[in-house]
Order: sequence, then C-alpha cells, then structure tokens
Amino acid sequence: MVRRKKVSGPEALRSLDRALDEIRREEKQLSRLSADASSRIGRLREVEAEQFIALAELRLDPARKTEVTGELSRAEKQARSILEKHESQNNDIGQRLDDIDDEIKNISAKRDDAQAVYKKAEAELDDLSGEVFRGLKSDEKYKVQLAKSDEAKNIAEHALKKTETAEADREEKGLPYREDPLFMYLWERGYNTSSYSANNLVRFFDKMIANMVRYHAVKPNFAMLNEIPMRLREHAERLLEAADTEHQKLKKLEDKAFDAAGGKTYRLNSEKAAAEISSIDEAQVRLEDERDELARKQSKLSDGSDGAYKEAVETLTDGLQRETLAELYAAARQTSSREDDLIVRKIDAVREEIVEQENDIGESKGRLKTLASRRRELEDIEWEFKKSNFDDPRMKFDDNLVEDLLGEFLKGAITASGYWGQWQDAQRGSSSARTPRSRRSKSGPWSKGNLDFGSFGTPSSDFSRPRGSSRKGTKGTRRHGNFKTGGKF
Repeated sequence: MVRRKKVSGPEALRSLDRALDEIRREEKQLSRLSADASSRIGRLREVEAEQFIALAELRLDPARKTEVTGELSRAEKQARSILEKHESQNNDIGQRLDDIDDEIKNISAKRDDAQAVYKKAEAELDDLSGEVFRGLKSDEKYKVQLAKSDEAKNIAEHALKKTETAEADREEKGLPYREDPLFMYLWERGYNTSSYSANNLVRFFDKMIANMVRYHAVKPNFAMLNEIPMRLREHAERLLEAADTEHQKLKKLEDKAFDAAGGKTYRLNSEKAAAEISSIDEAQVRLEDERDELARKQSKLSDGSDGAYKEAVETLTDGLQRETLAELYAAARQTSSREDDLIVRKIDAVREEIVEQENDIGESKGRLKTLASRRRELEDIEWEFKKSNFDDPRMKFDDNLVEDLLGEFLKGAITASGYWGQWQDAQRGSSSARTPRSRRSKSGPWSKGNLDFGSFGTPSSDFSRPRGSSRKGTKGTRRHGNFKTGGKF
C-alpha cells in the first residue's frame, strides 16, 4: 500500500486559503470581463444610434430628420451619463474588493505569526507536562475536579445527542405538516391563538379551512414536534455551560501546576497568541461577509442586471425601436445606394457583436454563480476546520485531502458536506490528533468554545459559520453550531 504524505493542520489550512484566493481571483476576473462586455454593449448601442442618425441624414426630409436625430441624440446623451456613473460605481466596488483581498492576506500572515508563537509556547509546555502530570496524579483536589469535569462532559454530551435526535425527528416527522399549504397558512397566521387577528369574513373562511384540514386535532402534534427540540436544546446548552465551568476549574489547577514548574511565561505566551488568533478569525469573518455582499453587487453591475444599466440601455433601445427608424432601416436594405449599404452593414455588424457580448455575459454570469456558491461553501468548511481544532499544529492529515479531494470538491464532483465529512473521518482516524494533557484541548485558539475536550460532540454535515445576513434573529450560539448558512449542502 502506498503511504501518503502527511500535512500538518496549519499546512492544510494554507491550502484551503490558497484555494479560496484562486476562487476570488477568478471571480474578479470574470466580473471584469462581464463589466467590459456590458460597457461594450452600451458603446455599441451608441454607435448604432449614430448610424441611424447618419441614415436619417441621407433619407429623411428636413423636418422628420430633425425630429429623429434630435430624439436619438438626447437618448444617447442621457444613456452615456448613466453608463458613466454605472462604470464609476463598478470601479469603486472593484477597488474595495481588491483592498479586502489584501487585508485577508495580511491578517492570514499575522495569523501564521501568532500560530508560530503558540506552537513554540505549547512545545515548551509539553516539555514540562510529564513532570506536571505525574504530580497532579497524586493531587486529591485535582483528581476530584477531573472526575467532576468528566462527569459534566458526559452528561452534556448525552443531552446534546438527545437534542440532535429530537431535531432530526422534527425535520422528518414535521415534513408532512410543512408541506401542507393550508395547515401552514393557519399556523403562520397564529390561528386559534391570542396572536390571531382577522376580520369576520376572513375568520369565517379560516374556520372552514381549519375544519377541512382537521387543524385543531393535528396542531398539538406539530407544536410538540417544535417545542421538544427547543427545550432540549436549551437544557443541553445549560449543561454545556456547566461542563465548561467544571473544565475551566480543572484548567486552573493545571495552569497553577505548570506555573509552579516554571511554565508561566510559556502559558501566558500561549494564551496571548490564542487570543490574537481568535481575534483574527473574527476579523476574517467580517471581511468575508463584506466581500460576499460586494461581490453580489458587482455581479449585478457587471452583467447588466442592475437598474441603472437597464435604464441606460432601455433609453437607447427605446429610441432605436421607433417605428420611423424601423421603416428607415427596412427601406435602406432594399436600395442599392452605396452610402445606404455601408450604413446598413455597420448596423448589422453592431447588432451581431451585441448578441456575442450578451452571450459572453450569460456564460460569465453562470460561472460566477457557481464560483460564489463554491466560495461560500469553502469558507464554511474553513470555519469548521478552525472550530474543530484541525488547524492545530499537532494535527496530521493525508495530503490527498488538500490535493485530490479538494480538487474534486472545487470541480463539483463531491459536495461541501461530503468533503467536510472526509476531514472529519481523517481526524477520527488520527492517533496524533491530541495528547492526554487536558489543558491543551481548551487552552488554545483551536478550542473555539465547542467543549469537545478532545472528541466531544457529534460530527455533522451542517455548517455553523455565522453569516452577516443570517445573524440577526437567529437562535443559538456559535458554540453549539446553530447558525446556518443554508442547511445541508
């Protein structure tokens, strides 16, 4: 069997960073191409208008010529003004996107520096761990607290698994209710509750609907399906907080022992680097959220789907679709005048190029949509990677995760959840993932507050990275992974 090369957690994270950087670079390139094509279409419409003005000069009587050319000139001028503002806005967004990408690269470099400090401090603490834990094994206070911490963790883990089972039941058993539009109409209106409000006519028909779908009989079942998981989740979160409290008490005893053995400076260096890494991760999330929103706006500007661009093109198109111009164009095609033929050929060539540019925009638009989706998925995976401690310098993975499988994911051959599942499987099969020292699992930036204490919790294909647009009004906390970016992929 071929033995695969191993990569460390930080090396794997850098590979994910590089993949994200490549996606962002291609997004910007395609957006620029689309923007150029949109601008080209605007200019081509102007050229088309100019050719019609020239045709009017040749074929129309002075009165009609003045009317037609005057209207086309006004439309052309108005459209040019709108397109100039449109292009300026697009350029501003493009510049901000470049700035954000530079900021992300800069903070990633700072994260690497902080990670190096953390790794060094942890290595120094490792050298002391044998001596420290030999002493702690005979410390009665420590043994009592270790038992309390383990018990609290086990209780919390059991509660969390019950919660996840209830939540799965809610999704499965609640599906028939959610797929019944009449039932959900009444449910969302708060029918038969104090929040229900309607006039007499609406109440009459709502009562008929309620009788039809047996609302009073089935509503309690649906309410219970929703209520039980929520209560269990609240209970599990309280137990997780209690487990965290007990673990922190244990960690304080360990920290005291390490300090007594001469490790205080190392511990403080480790904790300072950990705080810096956590701060950097939060800043990166904010930058990515801002970038995602700007990328959406740029996509609309670039492919010509925003209101200002449409207004400019429609202004010119409306002017060019006048009945007089259609008749003028048809008449010119039927004559053998050299001047007419030259203008008609130019108009035909312009219209053909407009179609080509619109086709190019359509292709870019589809690819940009795919890239945006893949980027968000990879950001979700990277977030989970960090939250799950996988970027810990002591973690080791087969290089196929950042080569073959990453390539398959980027091509769309495997889903985001499938790719993330491969990382989880690799971690569960790793014997070098963690050491027995309990302070390690919670003292560094790789704990992310998920209370795993080594391998706590149940792997999930749901992604918990908080998105700026979904934070407000979302239940749950980052700790327990209840922020959703769109559910399962």
